[in-house]
Amino acid sequence: MPITIRDTIMARYSWQFQRGRKIDNCVPTQWLPVVEELCMSIEETIPVADRPAFYWLDIKEKHGALAVDYVAPSNMASKIEALVAAAIVRIPLL
Repeated sequence: MPITIRDTIMARYSWQFQRGRKIDNCVPTQWLPVVEELCMSIEETIPVADRPAFYWLDIKEKHGALAVDYVAPSNMASKIEALVAAAIVRIPLL
């Protein structure tokens, strides 16, 4: 089975996908660069010591828009929410 863009993102940011679900196959391929940038921003924002407290529960398409759910360290909640909101507005609606 060939390696997909989803696989590459989940491998590069594997600590974010340890306990949660993966990037759902319903996420359009053209959205994946934004998802990857979101994962990169999360990595840059969360200190290494706080990373075990963060993981994705879901990254999917819902009603034509990007929908994400996650668990985050309480001290990072507002920063993570801002990153997620910025990514969501960059995704074109289906």
